[in-house]
Amino acid sequence: MAHLAKRIVFSPVRSFLPAARCHTGRVDVKRDLLSKEVSKYSILRRLLCSSVETQPTSTEKKVTSGQRQYNVGVFGAGRIASTVHIKNILKNRRLNLKWIVDDSAEAVSSCKELHYLHQIPFHESGERESLLNDESLDAVFVFTPTDTHADYICESLSRGKAVMTEKPCGETYSEIKRCYDLAEHVNKPLLTGFQRRFDTTFQEVFQASRSKALGNLRFLRVTGRDSPKPSYEFLKNTDVSGCSLISDMAVHDIDTTVWLTSAERPVSIYTMSHMHDPIMKEVGQPDSAVMALKYGSGLLVIIDSDRESPYGYDMRIEMFGTEGMAMAENPRVSASLVDIQQGGKLNKLYHSFPQRFEAAFEKEIDHFIDCLDGKDTPLIKKEECLLTMEIVEKGVESFKTGKVAYL
Repeated sequence: MAHLAKRIVFSPVRSFLPAARCHTGRVDVKRDLLSKEVSKYSILRRLLCSSVETQPTSTEKKVTSGQRQYNVGVFGAGRIASTVHIKNILKNRRLNLKWIVDDSAEAVSSCKELHYLHQIPFHESGERESLLNDESLDAVFVFTPTDTHADYICESLSRGKAVMTEKPCGETYSEIKRCYDLAEHVNKPLLTGFQRRFDTTFQEVFQASRSKALGNLRFLRVTGRDSPKPSYEFLKNTDVSGCSLISDMAVHDIDTTVWLTSAERPVSIYTMSHMHDPIMKEVGQPDSAVMALKYGSGLLVIIDSDRESPYGYDMRIEMFGTEGMAMAENPRVSASLVDIQQGGKLNKLYHSFPQRFEAAFEKEIDHFIDCLDGKDTPLIKKEECLLTMEIVEKGVESFKTGKVAYL
């Protein structure tokens, strides 16, 4: 017992044992408490030992029994690919990134530095045939400019690869139909990245509409105000023959409308727009627009879009029906609210889409993996994508003619 007392005295945890004190030349231990202190020491030792073991964090993703990793390739290393999608692919333990294709040396260099991808091979687009012929490759992500989507998607599908693509999967109705027809023919998933469908706030509004809690819908308003304003280089080279504000930006709002209305077909579309920015006026592209859609059921839809919101990324929905209304408001950088005698203060909106829809982008990839596993089918359907593009084309027609376009 005395020997054990000495071990406690010289233990690094002796400060936790108040009954053990060290005196010059002797050890004074209260014998009636010794057994209790020994028990404390044993428990503490086990806790200290267990604390050094590596514990998985709540954000780590495990590949559990029965699951497999999928080998994937990525087309595109530009802005949305680098800032959003490639990051999510790398952090998902179910995906093994084998290569990235991009013809821009600047984009490749930036992507390598941002994600420390010096071990991942980068290729030019001319090499894609041999890359797609790799039988070990399971799926492909397409994040290149829209005018390349249909070709890259079809080339991948024809070689038996599942595809997830940024919106839209083609520039025209016929291109989108070609992609989905081929996906059906080869029986491979094709997921178009309308990420708002995976946002919790938007999903709750959708459920309110689907459950008929709002009664018969009368009004739907979808607001989209971008932040920050895209570069002029981008704006000058995006759908310059049509209306990029509709085909590139408001396409998300149109998909949201198609989703919330259960793909009900509108009767007519009228587009109003204005070119405030002198540079945009030179290009012939509006930076503000409103689209008005009328439906046979009596539903009226307003989609308002602007290229620049000075106060942050602003994406909202309001649905009004005979029994109630539902809104999807903007989340903020934090939920803090300060109320004082002089007034109140909310935190600011998110800066842009990578922050606002961070969780939705991750859920989108998880959903694609569920499709690869055979647990689910793509949430965004062929008929919805075709209707979205048809509304886009009619909206652009109205923009050009200044007249109502009928579907």
